[in-house]
Amino acid sequence: MIALVFILTMFSGWVWGQSAGTTSFEFLKVQYSARGAAMANNLVAVEGDVNAIFYNPAVLASIEGGQWTINYVNHLLDFQAGQLAYARRLNRWGTVGVGLLYFNYGEFKETNEFGEETGRTFGASEFALAATLSNTLGEGFDYGLNLKFIYSALENYSASGVAVDAGLQYTVPGISNLRFGVSLSNLGFVLDHYTDVKEKLPLYLRVGFSKKLEHLPLLFTASLNDITLKTGDNIDILKRFSVGGEFDISEKVKFRIGYDNNVNQNVKPLEQRSFGGISAGLGILWRKFRLDYAFSSYGDLGSQNRLAVTGSF
Repeated sequence: MIALVFILTMFSGWVWGQSAGTTSFEFLKVQYSARGAAMANNLVAVEGDVNAIFYNPAVLASIEGGQWTINYVNHLLDFQAGQLAYARRLNRWGTVGVGLLYFNYGEFKETNEFGEETGRTFGASEFALAATLSNTLGEGFDYGLNLKFIYSALENYSASGVAVDAGLQYTVPGISNLRFGVSLSNLGFVLDHYTDVKEKLPLYLRVGFSKKLEHLPLLFTASLNDITLKTGDNIDILKRFSVGGEFDISEKVKFRIGYDNNVNQNVKPLEQRSFGGISAGLGILWRKFRLDYAFSSYGDLGSQNRLAVTGSF
């Protein structure tokens, strides 16, 4: 029953407080990157990391050579999800890349109107495939664009859509390693609907910055997330902040930690403290590879684990 309720909310578009029926394809708002999740999803203003392809495609403009990544998410209720991405710097065109998000809900037993099992099973899954172009605009500005095809399947039914992600990043001149980023994701429309209800894609706007400290081996990041979500309370936007950090334990080991206040506010019981929204992880570098792990707490709902391998060439 819990699994069924979770699937219905993901497909109908009211997870995390959105009004029922307002959006579809909510899997696009799930965070897939292990590095990003460990820092409370703060990759909107970092330097040259292919893992940021769905956070802010402008980040890919500062990639040197090429990068690829494979991310796996053990989601709540043991749903399986992940991200694949590849990007390569081409001197004339900037950085081009491709990315894939997938979310698999597994198999479920079919029942009739009386709740009796029919002996049949059915599955549910979703994916988004993106083509990316990112380049510099000069004077510290970079831009990035994703063109995405989105598909969702539930038993013999399906829905699809197309969308664009757009992002900008600004590296402040004269101040070492200070970057600002902004991205707008899922700007598009649904091609085929599950029902006669005309749903929209989950528009997602985030802004943030990062600063590599000069006298401490720490990359500090912060952002405001899901700014387009309407709740009727303008102050609520300020509550959707997240902060994160990446400590250089050594040249080969990085420790990451983060806090997402929006997650904390959504999962904690009323007037009670909660560890929801807290995340942590490690990054280990070996030759041209980086292994990432992230743990994210969702309070009483449970936790998520993410693993990733990223390579450069």
